Amino acid sequence: MTKEEFLKRIDAINVWKSGGQRAPHKPLLLLLALGRVSRRMPRQCSFSELKRPLEGLLTRFGPPHQTLRPEYPFIRLSNDGVWDINRFQDLPFNRSGDVSPKFLVDKGIAAGLPESLYALLVSAPGLIAAAAERLLDGHFPSSLHEDIRDAVGLREHEVRDAPRRARDPKFRHEVLRAYGRHCAVCGFDIRLVDDLLGLEAAHIRWHAYGGPDDVRNGLALCGLHHKALDRGAIGMEPTASGFQVLISAEVNGQSEAMRWLLDYAGQALRQPQSTEWAPDPSFVDWHRKEVFRDPPR
Repeated sequence: MTKEEFLKRIDAINVWKSGGQRAPHKPLLLLLALGRVSRRMPRQCSFSELKRPLEGLLTRFGPPHQTLRPEYPFIRLSNDGVWDINRFQDLPFNRSGDVSPKFLVDKGIAAGLPESLYALLVSAPGLIAAAAERLLDGHFPSSLHEDIRDAVGLREHEVRDAPRRARDPKFRHEVLRAYGRHCAVCGFDIRLVDDLLGLEAAHIRWHAYGGPDDVRNGLALCGLHHKALDRGAIGMEPTASGFQVLISAEVNGQSEAMRWLLDYAGQALRQPQSTEWAPDPSFVDWHRKEVFRDPPR
């Protein structure tokens, strides 16, 4: 397999899609595998060893309140030409094409990247970077990329120079303008001379899941509230006069910084300067179903 063929396969991974629902199981497993290669860990790993770290990734970065099924990507990724399962011929597939996790654990079934691909990645660290960046760009917002890299063990220097997919440069300008260059949650507007510090344009429905670079799919948010939105700590729901801020009941902590979240529970979201720029309810609904960690406080 050449570098170009591998990247094409990364882009063509068959990820289950229905109505915009998130299913990042395969991308997270591949990122975990790339992290193992970067640390020169053994090519194959048993399901019992991969199960817990993969469940942790799905809990942190997967859709909320869904049953964790780490056996799904462990088996199904083999259909995409980038995953090799030992004793594949002995697997007792059910009607859905899956194998019970108990069998995988009891029989010590192991899997990993194919030998030729593992050797290619070891010899070309830049390819690890490019593949990781494509997986991150294709399935997660940029605010979560660093957290996911850390979680899967990818060294920062391996992804720093990887090419990124282009985004509409007008999106940030239009979103910040719409909200008067203030955070829509807390009003943050700190500047250094004339430069805004830490104010970002966030997608409500993620770009990777069909969210357009449209001001109605954007919110001006400070760095903290942007990260909180993308992790599901913050959400929104419509009211008679606009939207109110939701804070997940799963948020916890003892420091004064908690006030930066808790104080805004139930508060009105800052409205844009024109009603034409107000969040589209369909994007808000997607975020509530696919990202926000219900129930709210």
